[in-house]
Amino acid sequence: MQTDHKGTALPLLPKISIVTPSFNQGRYLEQTMRSVLEQRYENLEYIVVDGGSTDESAQIIRRYEGQLAYWCSQPDGGQADAIARGFERSTGEILGWLNSDDAYLPGALRSVGQFFADHPESEAVSAGAYKIDENGRPWAGNRVPYTLGVASSFNRFRFFPQEGVYQQATFFRRSAYEAAGGLDRGLQFIMDLDLFVRLAARKRFGRLPRLIAAFRMHGASKTSTLSKVWKAELNIFQQRYIRSRRVAVAGRALRLWYKTLYFGYRCLLLGLLRTGVVKLKAVEL
Repeated sequence: MQTDHKGTALPLLPKISIVTPSFNQGRYLEQTMRSVLEQRYENLEYIVVDGGSTDESAQIIRRYEGQLAYWCSQPDGGQADAIARGFERSTGEILGWLNSDDAYLPGALRSVGQFFADHPESEAVSAGAYKIDENGRPWAGNRVPYTLGVASSFNRFRFFPQEGVYQQATFFRRSAYEAAGGLDRGLQFIMDLDLFVRLAARKRFGRLPRLIAAFRMHGASKTSTLSKVWKAELNIFQQRYIRSRRVAVAGRALRLWYKTLYFGYRCLLLGLLRTGVVKLKAVEL
């Protein structure tokens, strides 16, 4: 039973199922898992799907298996396959995944659960997140290394992909996920964007303007090592969602519009950061 600061009983927030796909990320995996398990969110279901790691990952997962709804360590079809398999095992109303080198901030899941409880019409939400380096320090490779979420539409995802929408801070209803067709297990890099554009085709994303997650940048991350795959999959994305020349031409104008709006948004974020209204803290290993 959840209670407020006076001990008064509160309605139970929706069940959230989190899946962590993992493969040879033992250096960061325990911090990732603890960031989920220490959320103190009563209605949490946590699943870890490891792809048969050869490092210490399995031993780390075993230390926490009593707090997991399910876990395995065996070969799979890649990250998208691991996440989809985890979702198939899950039972929560709200879904999200946290990669094995990222982390949630304290209170993240309660904020997400409360958002969906307060906005029954919303099917997906984009919240705030920021980039960290391999040591957990706020990333210095960008003047504005964070977002406070974006209420993205179908066209924004099509023509201005994920600018300002971090996967680590994005959650969605199971009903919408299933209706949209779930994850494409054949994609290695843009499975989140591909899913998000289909979710947004149903209903515009909601926005939760609070920092709830950290996105780790390091040399072994897919963001750093799979640029060729990313480019190839973006071509697939364009073929799927920007089929005609007429749509592509109209998309250029829309992209310019979204880029202009996003420039203003980034200026606002930079101002909040410089004035100390928003503070990016180190995430300890």
